[in-house]
Amino acid sequence: MATAEADAHSLVSAARDLIHIDDPQTASLWPRAAALLARQAIEAAMEDLWLLSAPGLEDTSAKCQLLCLSHFLGDPDLAGRVHATWHGLTRSCHIRIYELAPTAEELEGWLETVWSLADRVAAIGARKMAHDPLSSP
Repeated sequence: MATAEADAHSLVSAARDLIHIDDPQTASLWPRAAALLARQAIEAAMEDLWLLSAPGLEDTSAKCQLLCLSHFLGDPDLAGRVHATWHGLTRSCHIRIYELAPTAEELEGWLETVWSLADRVAAIGARKMAHDPLSSP
């Protein structure tokens, strides 16, 4: 699980902090930095999910993982939102001179989806531990 590294909730919190800091020195940097943190949070949450539910799946492509998400989350709506969010964040992380950075409102919506994913994965982990306390996720 993402214990040695920042967990998904911590990454989302850091991204939210960037959005709400009013600092002229970060004026053009915070949108892409927040998008990068949010995308890392999705990846951390999915890695945790795969370690809990389908070890080895974390070694597959992001596309494969996103396609499998609905089955393992048990929530097709959340899985669809995560898929769309991951693609939006990926686009935002790539700097193109002809595209604007994401707005704070876009980022807040994406961060809410990522937080929901992290909550769902944590609930799955807690349920798994309750059924088999000797298992190590």
